Amino acid sequence: MNNLSKYKICGEVNTTITGKLLYLILSELANHNGEIIIPQKKISDALRISKGTVSRNLRRLRYYSYIDIHSQYHDDGGRAANKYIVR
Repeated sequence: MNNLSKYKICGEVNTTITGKLLYLILSELANHNGEIIIPQKKISDALRISKGTVSRNLRRLRYYSYIDIHSQYHDDGGRAANKYIVR
């Protein structure tokens, strides 16, 4: 893959500019299997956008099958950061 291929793919994602940015960030941070575990709050703080905007755009990416979202839980049953799988 050349240096601009992932950006070209991101440009073709059918979502908002914020959704494209989130897709690009998840793609950059994901491991070789396309998986990443990251709190929405961390993304929201880094981009200086609301957690609601992050959540809404992640749901949109999932709706259009660009990512999968898997809920994660601690041993005591409390919520942990979601696992995202970039397709």
